[in-house]
Amino acid sequence: MSDVVDEPTQPARVRRPAPAWQSGEVVEVVVETPETSSLRILLPQPEPFVPGQYYNIRIPVEGRPRPIQRAYSVGSSPHPRFDVIEVGVKEMEGGLVSPVLVRQRPVGSILEVRGPYGAFTWTEEDGGPVLLVGAGSGVVPLMAMIRYQVSKGTTIPMHLVFSSKSAEYVIYREELVELTQQHSWLRVTHTFTRDAIDPLARYHRRIDKEMVGDVFLETSPRLAYLCGPPDMVDDCERSLLELGMEPTGIKTEKYD
Repeated sequence: MSDVVDEPTQPARVRRPAPAWQSGEVVEVVVETPETSSLRILLPQPEPFVPGQYYNIRIPVEGRPRPIQRAYSVGSSPHPRFDVIEVGVKEMEGGLVSPVLVRQRPVGSILEVRGPYGAFTWTEEDGGPVLLVGAGSGVVPLMAMIRYQVSKGTTIPMHLVFSSKSAEYVIYREELVELTQQHSWLRVTHTFTRDAIDPLARYHRRIDKEMVGDVFLETSPRLAYLCGPPDMVDDCERSLLELGMEPTGIKTEKYD
């Protein structure tokens, strides 16, 4: 009979209680594009969050017995303050929540919010170089990572590939221009799907394997964060794996 060796006792994992719903006040509304707005919400009970995480927002909807909730990524940095969060909201045609948030929630409105949630996160401790790939409102959590690095003063190389319909629909357009001028560690590559000539965009098509390959060679990323429609995210992940990137270095977030 072989000897039995007692395994060291593992400490019980302490699960944090689920965040509670709280009533946040909309303190600013920024119109980003014809279909997207950023809502800055003051939280009475703020919780530290990590760039890339999201909050749930719920609102009453006429004809529904219970409030309807949706998840919205935070585009603001948790540093130096996290009591005001900025969520990016794209108005979805036929949606129950997003049209109300974009069109009917002025400054002073109260919203029920709960969070933060999510493991799609980055801080300077994760290192880089970092490739960020986003389509439409998928740029929101990626912008939180960029803004966080700006606020922390670190200089880890980041390259954002950002797909939009046209220049008019580029979320954070002016801020991204300013940030690339001010910080040599940040590069931004735009691609437009409905404008074939605008020089702001390096490409004029949907994100594809060739595009990912070009930027991969220029960036040599150790980490990649992909956020947007499921097909785009899956295709980009497949391309990066074929290029030799380690699966553990690829983080994904899919927007329906």
